[in-house]
Amino acid sequence: MNNQRRKPKTQLKPGVAIALVVLLAVVCVAVAFLLKKPETVDQMPDSSETPTIESTTEPTTQAQTESIANVVTTESTEPSTPDTTDHPSETDTDTTSELTTAPHPSELVTSVNPDTGRIVVDLNREDWNLVVVNAGREMPEGYVPELKEILGCGKYLDYRVAPHYEDMYYAAKKDGIILTPYSAYRSYERQKNNYNNLTKSYMSQYNLNEADARVKAATVILPPGTSEHNLGYAMDICGTESSFSNTKEYAWLQQHAHEYGFILRYTAEKQPITGIIPEPWHWRYVGVEYAEKIKNSGLCLEEYLDSIGVPY
Repeated sequence: MNNQRRKPKTQLKPGVAIALVVLLAVVCVAVAFLLKKPETVDQMPDSSETPTIESTTEPTTQAQTESIANVVTTESTEPSTPDTTDHPSETDTDTTSELTTAPHPSELVTSVNPDTGRIVVDLNREDWNLVVVNAGREMPEGYVPELKEILGCGKYLDYRVAPHYEDMYYAAKKDGIILTPYSAYRSYERQKNNYNNLTKSYMSQYNLNEADARVKAATVILPPGTSEHNLGYAMDICGTESSFSNTKEYAWLQQHAHEYGFILRYTAEKQPITGIIPEPWHWRYVGVEYAEKIKNSGLCLEEYLDSIGVPY
């Protein structure tokens, strides 16, 4: 019995071997497919990637630059979906302030109205009493001064000017002179109506086209927003007749008006500079300090400011 031969190991049948080979091949193909699939997913853009954020922040940056150049304040410069990797940190105060802090009104610079081509004056400056408005310079759109009634007569001036006119009025009254307030503050709309009516009158009276009539009218009644009356800085006294220059009221003003901060604004010799016909009745407040200096200089307001290097 010990000399008997052991039985040989069982061998796979040919059909089973083939089946195993096929199964192995299928498994290999499946593994290869799974390994390749993530590469396809990575190629698809994600909504939080840079392209989406750039399309949000680029217009804001451009608007910010334009707002600085044009002194326009935007409410916010941050994109709706901020990316902390691209934006300054909370400790980066200089850049953060630049992006979010609006300029104070007193820091606004002079600009130009693209519709009229006129310079827009800065009424926030400390020396507000020296601001010049004329046919080429206008007050900011929508500006209405803080007004104060004078003498209880239903006429108004800028609240900073009104007390000085009242002081001048009562001082003259003591000398037997009545400086009747004829035309004080005028609203933008009233100035517009006066200017347009005079333009129409000149078109009819002188057979002018509208453009020429407006130029001529502007030497008498300035366009709306460009008159010292619109600011509440000026008073027409005792009427608007050229003969006023021959009156005792005019003589008193010539001698004493500067003591209360007022100057004669439009004279015949200065018309080439001011662009306005002689108006002996029109007296403008510039402050006591400057009124005496301007009177003694013999210069009009524009000339005097140029001579001392003060922008207006």
